[in-house]
Amino acid sequence: MATTALVTTLLVLASALLASWLVRRQTSTKVEFYLAGRTVSAFLNASAVCGDYFSAASFLGVAGAVYASGLDGIWFGVGFAGGFVPLLLFTASPLRRFGEYTLPDYFAARFESSGVRLVAVALVQLIVLFYLAPQMVGAGTVWELLVGQGMLGLSPYATGVVLTAVAMTVFSTLGGMRGMTWNQALQFWIMTSAMALVVAFAFAAGFSYTRALRDLSAGPLVNPERWRVADLLRPDASGQAPADRARSVMSESYWKQHVEPRLTDPRAEVVVLMPQQSKLRPGPAVYNQPGHLYSPADHASLLLTLVLGTAGLPHVVMRFYTNPTGPLARRSTVYVVLLTSVFYWLATTAGIAGRALTPLTAHGTGAPLPVHVVEGLLAHPDQVLPFLAQTLGGDLLLGYVAAGAFAAMFSTIGGLLLASAASWGHDVFEQFLRPDAPERVRVLVAKLALVLMAAVAMVVGLTFPRVEFFRAFPAVIALMVSWAFAVSASGLVPVLLVSLWWKGTTLRGALAGMLVGGGTCLVLLANSFLRVVEAYPSWLTGLPAGPALPTLLSAPLAFLSVLAVSWLDRRNVPPHVDEVWLRLHGTARERQERLLERVVARARLA
Repeated sequence: MATTALVTTLLVLASALLASWLVRRQTSTKVEFYLAGRTVSAFLNASAVCGDYFSAASFLGVAGAVYASGLDGIWFGVGFAGGFVPLLLFTASPLRRFGEYTLPDYFAARFESSGVRLVAVALVQLIVLFYLAPQMVGAGTVWELLVGQGMLGLSPYATGVVLTAVAMTVFSTLGGMRGMTWNQALQFWIMTSAMALVVAFAFAAGFSYTRALRDLSAGPLVNPERWRVADLLRPDASGQAPADRARSVMSESYWKQHVEPRLTDPRAEVVVLMPQQSKLRPGPAVYNQPGHLYSPADHASLLLTLVLGTAGLPHVVMRFYTNPTGPLARRSTVYVVLLTSVFYWLATTAGIAGRALTPLTAHGTGAPLPVHVVEGLLAHPDQVLPFLAQTLGGDLLLGYVAAGAFAAMFSTIGGLLLASAASWGHDVFEQFLRPDAPERVRVLVAKLALVLMAAVAMVVGLTFPRVEFFRAFPAVIALMVSWAFAVSASGLVPVLLVSLWWKGTTLRGALAGMLVGGGTCLVLLANSFLRVVEAYPSWLTGLPAGPALPTLLSAPLAFLSVLAVSWLDRRNVPPHVDEVWLRLHGTARERQERLLERVVARARLA
């Protein structure tokens, strides 16, 4: 298995290197390096956007969430796909017509302010960090699981992190956005075809979507959980211990063979099946009903986070600047909505197929993955896609799924590094440090910024799992992707939407929206995180916890702040707002006529 996975992964790396090498001469100017010369076609850009957007959280995580939680897991796919609807309707076309390089660039030009640029840069870098950290940790974890071999004396985990960081540094600096476009498009189709093959093998093995959903929903939802023995045996107020609940849904033979011998050590850990309780109604959770993961507030906050947050992700928005025109940017978004819908339908089907087929394939093939199966259920749901690939298609299909998993991380990490480099190079260096820098120096600084961010990402990936504070709560790694969406949905998108469609938006209103939305989001994220890791100050325990994601509160506050402050500050509407509006919403003919008027006016003055 390791050899097949290693070979297919190296083939993905080789194809990416080839694509970057072929376009290496087309990165001499910053518009080429950052935006591929603004010449990317609609469908190619749509494929690249999907490759940029679909991280390991999409490729492995959505299927795993559906496997573990049923309908509640499907909301991730709905939110991820639905996030492009606001982009399609409200932002893609006007931002492309405006013609800048980055989101901070747009805000600075819209309000003629360096201050708003710096606030936007800070939010962009925070989003990149929150998004990048789990990708690097995921690279090490997936390499350890699917390849299992270290190189140059490194552990398998460290090998995955270092190889990913070095590879993406080389590809991104060598090929810039044009090379990254071809790489991300290729990697998206590797991911999609790998997912489609797993689903096809599942149907060939006798899987039926409707029958599986009916059978899985016939009783209460149960899932494997890891418990410390002392906690498992401790009775609650009613006199019933968690062990009693576990034993009620597990077979007596499995309990006596795998669980009972470990109950003598109170400090030992054991994985048992537990009936899941609904958070929406009294009683157990059911596979085809909501309530396993989220309360009503959590449901609303999750969907708002994903749908709004997508419109402000810097690596996604930057891709729409690569289209030649605004209408082509909108057409790219239409293709993206279609492609994401197909991809997440496949992910949902794979998750349900895994839940239905795992009991039949739990003993696997001759060289099984290092997975923990408890009475036919995977202890780690994120392993469902590679597990299905191996048990249904053997090592060859597993190797292709491994290539898809690494393609997901490579494409997302590359996009994040380019977005971060553009923010540092264009929005900081060119605007504040060396506005008169020649083109060659600007491109060099962009590449240096990319290398430095890749080094930071590698350090984060190597260090993160070793920090005891985070090891106490490993799920924080997966949560950080949703944190990136939350910061985007709270700090950037409300100001972006209002300023794109209301002339009355002022600089003070924009700053208020960013600071109130972003600040509230960060405070509430810290509040939620500290509660979960049981490091919450005792003097604050009386405060309500609220939803796990803060967007339900922080995003409306951001919208209210930008609208209210702009209305109170309405005398300070930027005087150039009509020119801005022409760039955002005017037709090509209107913009040409205005340009001709300026040329004639200058000629008369001369």
